[in-house]
Amino acid sequence: MYRKEVNERSPMRVFEKSMHGGLGRGNIGVVCARSGVGKTPVIVQIALDDLLRDRRVLHISHEHAVDHVRAYYDEIFHDLAVLSKLQNPDAEKLDLERHRLIFSLMSQSLANPPSLRGGRSSMAKILETVAFAKEVAHFVPDVIVIDHFDFEHATEEAVSALRTLARESNVELWLSAHVEAMPKTPTPKTPGELPAPLERFNASLAVVVYLQPERDVVRLRLLKDHDSKDLTELHLRLDPHTMRVIDEDVPPPSERARDPRRYTLISGGNKGAEAEFGACAERWGMAEVNYTFDGHRLLDRQRGIVVLGDDDLKKGDFSLVNASKRLNRTLSEIPLVRSILQTIWHQITNASEVFVVGFIQDDHTVRGGTGWGAELARLWKKPLFVFDQGKRTWFRWSGSAWEIASQPTITTEAFAGIGTQDLDDEGRAAISDLFLRSFGNPAG
Repeated sequence: MYRKEVNERSPMRVFEKSMHGGLGRGNIGVVCARSGVGKTPVIVQIALDDLLRDRRVLHISHEHAVDHVRAYYDEIFHDLAVLSKLQNPDAEKLDLERHRLIFSLMSQSLANPPSLRGGRSSMAKILETVAFAKEVAHFVPDVIVIDHFDFEHATEEAVSALRTLARESNVELWLSAHVEAMPKTPTPKTPGELPAPLERFNASLAVVVYLQPERDVVRLRLLKDHDSKDLTELHLRLDPHTMRVIDEDVPPPSERARDPRRYTLISGGNKGAEAEFGACAERWGMAEVNYTFDGHRLLDRQRGIVVLGDDDLKKGDFSLVNASKRLNRTLSEIPLVRSILQTIWHQITNASEVFVVGFIQDDHTVRGGTGWGAELARLWKKPLFVFDQGKRTWFRWSGSAWEIASQPTITTEAFAGIGTQDLDDEGRAAISDLFLRSFGNPAG
């Protein structure tokens, strides 16, 4: 299938049709939800759909670093290319990247106090970024995406400035925002009524879409559609784990044939759980990528070795302070800790879902250096499954808590398998059973 066909058949056409033709240039649209539901993946899907239509997208994030945003685009594009059997995906991806520019204002929004114009989403920084894109990078966007805009502290002046930006730049301006949770069953209300804190800015917002989490899916609810009094029901659902738009005509993963030769294990190749993941990958005939570094003494696997140089390692150079804070413990006791954390970053970045064998602690983190991989998966909202060797059970991170997942399966073609060096028989059996459930008996 070629790009035009993929775009014409995209579920986003349903989204656009439900909004009577879409957002339109000069207007502001908002994707909103409570924390942890998946606003970033949804707004990336909207941007990716525009890129497939040869539109230029400027993406500004207040919540993620540039590499993290790029990972969202890469993951969603990969899934789209696989499911639609896109012709020449590498060439298409390169072309899309030429039409996209990503900036991160995360450090400013976290370090600085709320400003008078935009709260933690400083309008001065936003306008400065747009000006830099146009004047220095010579990048004139058709669509501007601002992820995690701070409506809670924003003033009417700030939102008015956004509206002016949309009109004067002649762009569609999409924002994602945190709002209060809404009831699952819509109550009778005036069309266009919005949840806090968006209700203060109703007049400036053209389209507002709410992400409603349910048991098996996340549904899109149209809360405002320009001046329409008749809000159309959106017939679009999202996978609650991957936040991909689900087309009604696409069968669930369990109904699709799985050929292990199409899959790639991404790991570190260390002794223990990672070596067992690698052994299973080899047994089932799938590719294996093991990120490592010079002098790593715990390396056990020899297939698919990728030795990261200094420049590549620096891409995953999260500070030990940040890692220790998220894990609620000091990581300096782990040998060669910086290089280990850097390689884990590459493993999780390049995987679409993550499987871990280890121990879940009372604070919901995973014990040891493996815990950093689990934290990255949670941070980037990637499907995360942990086999707890103490409880002898698989658990899935729901976005807010660990839930029992009795029989997880591998569903994406690039998945991470990581875990403890102290692998026991139960953990070894859990890894083998995971492959068996996912792909059946190994060939031969």
